[in-house]
Amino acid sequence: MDHLLPSLTLLALLDSLNPSALVVALWLLSRPRAAPRLLAYVAGIFLAYLGLGIAMMLGFNALRDGLGDALDHPAALLAQGLLGAGLLAYAILAPSGAHQAQEPSAPATGTLAGYALLGMGVTVAELVTALPYFAAIALLTGAELSPFQWLPLLLGYNLVFVAPPLLLLALHAVLGRRTEARFARWRERLRRGAREATLWIFALVGVALLGDAASRWIAASKASSGQENRDAPLSPFARPNG
Repeated sequence: MDHLLPSLTLLALLDSLNPSALVVALWLLSRPRAAPRLLAYVAGIFLAYLGLGIAMMLGFNALRDGLGDALDHPAALLAQGLLGAGLLAYAILAPSGAHQAQEPSAPATGTLAGYALLGMGVTVAELVTALPYFAAIALLTGAELSPFQWLPLLLGYNLVFVAPPLLLLALHAVLGRRTEARFARWRERLRRGAREATLWIFALVGVALLGDAASRWIAASKASSGQENRDAPLSPFARPNG
């Protein structure tokens, strides 16, 4: 299980640099009662993302048990390769207006529950860009861990995922009003760079899916070739060894 930690940590760090979520966090820090509202927002993100991860783990584990070796079938590997190629192509050819981070609007209720719902809403709306999370779920599923093993790893992933808004809150608490101008510049840069960051994630995950499908295809081909050689009948003219 320890061999998964470096990959999961890297994926969580990549996933945590979500421009849309960070734009909302910086926006909240520019408003009154920033700390409780941001904490409610982060709690909403954490609960939604963790809940989705648990649901995916339970569903994929059931799917894996039901399909058995079908996921290693050439058709499944071809579909995975095509998905990876499609993500890579989209990252290269996406229209210029795709994935621009937008300023949020205040929740209608204005309560902490409303800001928690805002965090959940942002999480669901940005789920299409959560490709590192899907890759992490695939790693955990492929490792065939029990719930007592994968649940702490999933919790750790989500804690890393929500760390950047909490770090911004800590900076705001320490430096106070001195962060306002800097945070405003960061928010604008994140809005402008959201498209590029998201497309980079699409490209990296597309390459990973494509490479994994190709390597598994090659391994399966070699295994099949070796099995055919072992099953081939011995020629009557072949001389036995020794």
